[in-house]
Amino acid sequence: MFVLGLITCVVLRAFSAQALVVDSFDECVWHFYRHTEPSGMDPDAMKICQKLQNEEYDYTDWYSSLYYATLYSVHHKIPLYSAYTLDPRCSIDTGGSNIWHLEPQVTYYQSWEDCFGNVIERILQLRPYRQQDTFIGTGYDRGHLNPNSFQCGDGRTATYTLTNAAPMKERFNRVHWKSWESTLRRFLKGMLDRDRAFSTAYIVTGTVPDPNVRIPQRGTPGDRFRVSVPSHIWTAVCYEHDTDDRKSFSFGYIGRNHPEEPGITLMSVSDLNDQLSGLYSDVDSHKHIYAKLEEQ
Repeated sequence: MFVLGLITCVVLRAFSAQALVVDSFDECVWHFYRHTEPSGMDPDAMKICQKLQNEEYDYTDWYSSLYYATLYSVHHKIPLYSAYTLDPRCSIDTGGSNIWHLEPQVTYYQSWEDCFGNVIERILQLRPYRQQDTFIGTGYDRGHLNPNSFQCGDGRTATYTLTNAAPMKERFNRVHWKSWESTLRRFLKGMLDRDRAFSTAYIVTGTVPDPNVRIPQRGTPGDRFRVSVPSHIWTAVCYEHDTDDRKSFSFGYIGRNHPEEPGITLMSVSDLNDQLSGLYSDVDSHKHIYAKLEEQ
């Protein structure tokens, strides 16, 4: 497999949607190939086991109630990756309510006054929670990392959380990346149908935050809560056959978050790891600049 301070606003728990923030991924580790999470990313990122909106965590049925895992960067205010599996029994229908859920328990509030103000605004429906919903009017889509088309039933609903979404250029998300997602789904479904219940497709889709691009622009409403735009989106796949290692395989692909020439390229997981190592190193080298800007 490749290698790569939460402030909780207690009064907002009633609005908690789909995130179970955890100290480790033990509660949903089965979404990772060989129960091993990617490493080498932001050590301050939050680990989330994603569950259904308003659904209580059922310790007697933990496997079915936690649908996928997400590593969420509070610093960049986007997910760094979501880890999930493909259930071949799910319909190809990609329909969804398109109602996105906010996760106040992962939102960083500057003060209790700011926190309380957001509660009032939510109740009055004057505006959404600012930190996770700065996509509006910026020219970017809310791009799923765990695609809704790879899930079904409650699992599909659970993908509509902003902790599973990153700002993607409209054409990149709706044309280029969607085409690769559709091709991947067809390919993996065919393999899973062939091997019946003897194999699992483990998938991780992630982002590389751009050190130079954040939305909304400075001087516009909500700029205090700016979100990093990914420079690249990537996917790694590990297909594991339970009884025949010859039928197991892995691969990955990565592309620039660009509307016309994203250059999405298929490669080995090892080559993907090499690219990501360089890209994330560049992001880390700019992190101190972000910190200074956020202090202003």
